[in-house]
Amino acid sequence: MAAALEWTRGADCVLDMAVFLGDGYEDLAPASARAGFSLPWHAVRGNGDYRPSVCDSRVLEISGKNPGLSSRKLFLSHGNRYRVEEGRSAIAAAARNAGAEAALFGHTHVPCCRTVGGIFLLNPGSISRPRSSAGCTFAVLECPASGPLSARFFNLTDTCREISVG
Repeated sequence: MAAALEWTRGADCVLDMAVFLGDGYEDLAPASARAGFSLPWHAVRGNGDYRPSVCDSRVLEISGKNPGLSSRKLFLSHGNRYRVEEGRSAIAAAARNAGAEAALFGHTHVPCCRTVGGIFLLNPGSISRPRSSAGCTFAVLECPASGPLSARFFNLTDTCREISVG
C-alpha cells in the first residue's frame, strides 16, 4: 500500500483525496505514515475488516471547486453485500437509489470500469492480492467539473505504469 501512496508524490495529476474500498483498513495509517501521505481518506469496511466504526457503504459528495459548480456524488462500498462477483446491477441500483452517479467498489480484486444503467462503476483492482492478469493495480478517478467521470489504471508492480483495463 505504501508504494501506491508514494506514487502520488510524482503523479501527473492533481489528487484531492484517497478512497479505500475495504480489506486492510488497519494498514491505512501505518502505510500513510511510511509514505508521508497526507491527503484525506474516505474509507468503507470490507469483508476482511473488523472495525465496526467503519461504514459498510457511504455516499461521498465532491463539491465543485468554484462557486456555482455542482457537486458530484459517489457511492462507496466494498461490494460484497451487493454480490458484485455475480454481477453489477445490484451495486448500480444501490448507487442510483443513493442519488449517486457512480459506484466505487472492491471485493472481486479485479479492475473494471464500465457503465451499467447509467451509473459509472469503478473497481480499482487490488494492490496486494490481485485476481487478474492485470496484476497489482490501483485507479485514479477523474472528476471534471462537468462531463463524464473517467478512470486511469496503474500497475503497481511495474513502477506504477499506466495500463488499459477492458
